[in-house]
Amino acid sequence: MTVTVHGRPSAVLLSPDDLEALKETIAILSDDAAVRQLATSDAELARGEGESKEDLAAAMGRRRALAQHDRDL
Repeated sequence: MTVTVHGRPSAVLLSPDDLEALKETIAILSDDAAVRQLATSDAELARGEGESKEDLAAAMGRRRALAQHDRDL
């Protein structure tokens, strides 16, 4: 929501969640290494080098099973 004074924008009201998301975005975009990694990841996805949802789910399942096995020892 934009607050105006004499018809000109003077302030913006945001929800706390939106403000937190903006802070996180600023933090990421301020980190050169994170921005480089995002660009690299985008390029990999554009070349079709990403992992499928099924592959990720299988990897997480294996990881959970290993963690459970370690806890059971």
